[in-house]
Amino acid sequence: MALELFVAALASYLVAAALGLAVTRWTEAGDLSAAAGTVAGIVTTVTAVLWLVGGRGAVTLPATTPLGSFAVRATPLGGIFLLLTGVVGTGICLYSAAYTPHVGGPLRRATVHSLLNVSLATILLVVAAADAVTFLVAWECMVIASYVLVTVEFDRPNRPQAAFLLLALSKVGFLALVVGFALIGALRPGVTFAALSQHPVASGAAASAAFCLFLVGFGVKAGLLPGQGWLPEAHPAAPANVSALLSGIVVKSGIYGLVLTAITLLPEPPGWWGYLTLAVGVLTAAYGVLFSLLVPNLKRMLAYSTIENLGFMVAMLGAALVFRSSHHPLLAATALVVVLLHALYHALLKSTLFMGAGSVDVATHQLDMDRLGGLARRMRWTTALFFLGAMGLSGVPPLNGFQTEWLGLQVLIRARVLSSPEGRVALAAAGMLLTLTFALAVTTYVRVVGGAFLGAARSRAARAATEVPMAMRLGMLVTAAAAVLTALVPPLGVGAAVAAAAAATHVHGLLDAVLPPLFTHPGRFPLPIRLGGGFLHQVIPGNGLVIVPTSFNDAFISPAYIFLTLVLVMGVTAAALRLLGRRSRRETPVWVGAIPKAQPSMQYTATAFTNPFHSIFGGVFQAQRAIEGEYEQAPFFARSIRYVRRVVEPVEAYVYRPVVTAARSLSLAAGRLQAGSVSLYLLYLVVVFVIVLFAR
Repeated sequence: MALELFVAALASYLVAAALGLAVTRWTEAGDLSAAAGTVAGIVTTVTAVLWLVGGRGAVTLPATTPLGSFAVRATPLGGIFLLLTGVVGTGICLYSAAYTPHVGGPLRRATVHSLLNVSLATILLVVAAADAVTFLVAWECMVIASYVLVTVEFDRPNRPQAAFLLLALSKVGFLALVVGFALIGALRPGVTFAALSQHPVASGAAASAAFCLFLVGFGVKAGLLPGQGWLPEAHPAAPANVSALLSGIVVKSGIYGLVLTAITLLPEPPGWWGYLTLAVGVLTAAYGVLFSLLVPNLKRMLAYSTIENLGFMVAMLGAALVFRSSHHPLLAATALVVVLLHALYHALLKSTLFMGAGSVDVATHQLDMDRLGGLARRMRWTTALFFLGAMGLSGVPPLNGFQTEWLGLQVLIRARVLSSPEGRVALAAAGMLLTLTFALAVTTYVRVVGGAFLGAARSRAARAATEVPMAMRLGMLVTAAAAVLTALVPPLGVGAAVAAAAAATHVHGLLDAVLPPLFTHPGRFPLPIRLGGGFLHQVIPGNGLVIVPTSFNDAFISPAYIFLTLVLVMGVTAAALRLLGRRSRRETPVWVGAIPKAQPSMQYTATAFTNPFHSIFGGVFQAQRAIEGEYEQAPFFARSIRYVRRVVEPVEAYVYRPVVTAARSLSLAAGRLQAGSVSLYLLYLVVVFVIVLFAR
């Protein structure tokens, strides 16, 4: 049943893609394609649930290659990625029904509808692939579809360059994947992932080389340093629904690939695999959050935030490998739960945020946060849904980010069980840096919400903004509602992540390891059980609204109870201030520097809010600040003054640019060989013939 539904979901996406291109000039074709994609997303979600509750099996598709047939299989690990694909894909398809008319003409709209559904179909094949050939073919189709989607608005500035960077880095990653799968013997005819997971072929140096290649290949797609450069370029260049697809689903394929290879296909890891992965993840998270603090473009900021969150996931995967190499399987499996749970939560929340950014773009034709403001009064639905997504990724209880960040830090604190001092130091340092990253992420989203949605409008476009059509709001509502549901009822998300992690690590009793200690002694805590989740015990695989590893026996926390406590404290404080204020209340005009009325230009902008970080981390950013102006008589009488801030991205400046310069120089040198002389070309042939002759 699970595989039959999967085939139905795959066919539904392909039908939706065909509908998108069938009648390009028919105005209803896009609506039909979006509706078919929505149905496919619902079928995919149901399929994912079946896979997570125990669906198994494999089926061969009616197509063959010299290396074998295409085959798919049902696994709980693939199920959680199928789940986020189905839910987020449903929201994106609904959103696209009203958004794509803003992309361009009928042909362009049809292309977007069709390729969105093709991309979702290829992602389904990636997470369901039963062997390396099927995986690599589906992976390459996913990359090509992403490339075309980013270039769909080719007539706008920087679109072709961003798409080319995505394609170039993806090709480097794809080559690394091919060599990695070859090293572990996965490209031999008839070899399946199931067989490799039971009897790994590679060992020693070959396994280590394959692991490094997988880290590079999947790391490029997941936005790990130094392959993160395509995210901040492609996301602002692509339409908003494509950005939601890329950040919500496509980058998670990199996480799936890393978990699949490092946890299930490769043998037991040496310690340095985990430390390397941990270091790359922590540095990527810090790098992403630092740049998200400064960029003024809303979509570029969200792209850097994606880099930060992907870095956190990979860091926790590194922790899982460290604990696995140290023979602590329960801790390793718990760290993997954090990876998978955060992948699900980030997909829901970040797709909501990118769709919200697209709504802002449609309403204002402006993404510069310094020129927005005041949208909360004009776009109430978009503001509320964007605010939910921002709260979730900021780690504010009781929403999603708090659960995974707290559980992840609890796992890292358990570094004291390691026997090696360097391991304890590495995990403790990672925990401290990730804590700083989480704090800066809160600052980032306060900046975004305050700068773009609150305050007074700082431009004519922001003052003229109106709410977007209902279909766009419904698309955002689907993903936001799923995020809130999994936040307020944690066993829904935790149950899915635990099922996938337990199947991948073969650790039994993992669900009990993330239940709160109060449920181990039900007789001692009757009231919290009734309030916190006794009513869920018979329905949902997991007890209550509390998330914490009970095996740690030293800390537990309830997101729901923390939230209620915060609400209570804020309510009491507000009531007390109101009572105190009544005794000496008076109203008087506000004096603003002898100006009778405060102007929008006098309020804090998004740039001004985080300007101190520009100074603190100026060495990382290589920041340059200047005040430029037009003067009638310099330097005293200025017509206009403009504050300019320039930031240099180190990876782009010191990694990409030298490579591009060297490749261009090499191309120019090679180009001189084409002199247009037949005699010279004959000389080349003679030289090659002589070299081959002597080489033999």
